[in-house]
Amino acid sequence: MDPIRIRVTRIMDFGTIVSIVGVDAQSGKPIVVHVDHRPFQAILDSWKATGFSQPIAFDAERLTLNLNLDADDDGGGEEIDDARAA
Repeated sequence: MDPIRIRVTRIMDFGTIVSIVGVDAQSGKPIVVHVDHRPFQAILDSWKATGFSQPIAFDAERLTLNLNLDADDDGGGEEIDDARAA
């Protein structure tokens, strides 16, 4: 897996899953990263139940990921209702 740097354009909160939508800063290609708030074992059990092969695991010993997505923070963000998102 190659490292990525994302210029974030939108964050979509679906409850247990948050999608970070943006553009790869190096290639300019669109990219979406999904953050799943369920316990990992529940995700793995669902994966196995569908018959998918074992996922590839990467050593993430030096990885630090900090996502500060506080909707109450007045950082200039906005909520998008269904009518505007459609």
